[in-house]
Amino acid sequence: MANARRLVAKANNANVGSLILMALVFGSCVANGEYLGGRRGLAANSGNPTVFDITKFGAKGDGSTNSFKAFLNTWIQVCDSPVPATLLVPKGEFLAGPVIFAGPCKSKITVEVQGTIIATTSGYATPEWFLFERVDDVLLTGTGTFHGKGEDVWKEDGCGKKVQCNLPPTSLKFRNMKNVEITGISSVNAKAFHMFLVKTDNVNIHNIKLIAPAESPNTDGIHLSNADNVSILDSTIATGDDCVSVGRGSNNVTVERVICGPGHGLSVGSLGKYKNEEDVSGIHVKNCTMIETDNGLRIKTWGGSGPSKATDIHFEDIIMQNVKNPIIIDQNYGSRGGDSQVAISDVLFKNVRGTTISKDVVQIMCSKSLPCKGVNVVNVNLNFVGKSGGKSASGSGDGLVGALCDNANVIFGGKLSFPMCNK
Repeated sequence: MANARRLVAKANNANVGSLILMALVFGSCVANGEYLGGRRGLAANSGNPTVFDITKFGAKGDGSTNSFKAFLNTWIQVCDSPVPATLLVPKGEFLAGPVIFAGPCKSKITVEVQGTIIATTSGYATPEWFLFERVDDVLLTGTGTFHGKGEDVWKEDGCGKKVQCNLPPTSLKFRNMKNVEITGISSVNAKAFHMFLVKTDNVNIHNIKLIAPAESPNTDGIHLSNADNVSILDSTIATGDDCVSVGRGSNNVTVERVICGPGHGLSVGSLGKYKNEEDVSGIHVKNCTMIETDNGLRIKTWGGSGPSKATDIHFEDIIMQNVKNPIIIDQNYGSRGGDSQVAISDVLFKNVRGTTISKDVVQIMCSKSLPCKGVNVVNVNLNFVGKSGGKSASGSGDGLVGALCDNANVIFGGKLSFPMCNK
């Protein structure tokens, strides 16, 4: 406690770089159950939520004063409240460097954002802007916006499909958490991922907007890693990368009524990039709309991967508008050689309709040493609206629109608007 107070005193005369490093210290204090002194928010009434306004702890909504310390001091009071409490970001523009909201906390917490939170452009010692960690029963809500200022760093990014790459900070990361709801908020121009769920259980995301230009690199809307029981509903995701990407060890994920595009589509993977990856199962995508995405419904795994499984993956009732690569399984993703050892099985693409700019509507390109099993393509009606005379992925230039199957026994059914695979 005494050490933390001394650091706060020093921070008053510190430069921005020092203040950013202080965020890690404060997060550590909270994680160990300590809290800083200072003004408390509104007095708590027994059984009623307590509201703590960040402006009461020194935050300035002028868009230029770094208020990260006010966020942290406010969080400490909220986390220490014995009754349900709210951290309030009122109307205004609040500049903030990296912020760690760490627990465990004493009661249910609401973070309500009414204004705009603007990210500093440099000085990040960790790969996230706002980190929620080891705190359960959290509601993040409001009509406000997290503005990541990614436009200031995108031109320096060159990650692409590199095996080793340091991404810019994620805007909102949730780690080691249970029972989380995220609703209403917007995220604009994240430096990299807009949202990242890692080692979470029971997360409900709905009615949010994630926005970045089509050319922005690595701006995945929502990325999952070791995330179980996740629902992503009734949201708009228009970014420069995957709208939703389901990574290693994620199970029981539902994506429904999401409008996706621009971006790289709705993806399972990439899988198999790292050693000893956990299995993926129960990924169900339904009633979504894809608008001018670079890919539609995709499963991607790295060549030369270690063994794991990806099973029970269903895409149903999907509308596509001018989508490239509408249906694709790619087990040679990335620049690494060798066969993928990710075993893909029980995959369904059903009731997909709209338009495509690709000649090959379906591309099922599986591992030579571990072919895909149980891939079903049912009722796919996509009209080709691309340029005539171009070549398909098979090298054909005759304008044929169809399916490619490699190392997979694909079962086709229902009404199809394209020729089926020959093998």
